Amino acid sequence: MFAGSAHAAEITERTTYFMVRGATFAELDRALGTNGPLLGGGERHAGATKVTFSRDLQFDIQKTGCRIARTNLRLDLVTTLPRWNAPRGADARTRTMWKVLQRDIAEHEAKHSTIAKNWLDRMNRELLALPPEPSCARLEVKAAHLSQQMQMAHAKEQNGFDRAETRVVDSRLNAKLAAATKRAAP
Repeated sequence: MFAGSAHAAEITERTTYFMVRGATFAELDRALGTNGPLLGGGERHAGATKVTFSRDLQFDIQKTGCRIARTNLRLDLVTTLPRWNAPRGADARTRTMWKVLQRDIAEHEAKHSTIAKNWLDRMNRELLALPPEPSCARLEVKAAHLSQQMQMAHAKEQNGFDRAETRVVDSRLNAKLAAATKRAAP
């Protein structure tokens, strides 16, 4: 890396909520499938994290060519989670099951945010490591290509995380529910 190279990264995080209604866990499960955020393929999910990367590069022209002097990268994260206000008719087991599920959804979405933050750091490092080019226009093209490749790799990791979660979520939730039920037992 060149002496004097710098990077700036701005991360904004926001959480939004959607309401689910019901007095039984079956009703809550249906409400998640009806009211949850709409993702690709027209499918609704229990939660979502929208990730948006953007970049602005500053160049420095030297005798050796044009180099990236500073990266100004931005990561916007918008997490959407379910919210439930338990009605009077909801029993203790439904309340416990909801707490376990809601916490698990929040943890899952937090992992998506962590993956994106890690890729932002990596993007900073790799953009600054690009070698000088004869012209800044040529370097901008290489930087754009690298950014696009990295965003595709980021999306692949996010999708891989979701696929892995699909395989283990039921057993994990059952174990968490068993532990929570045991703690709540008199």
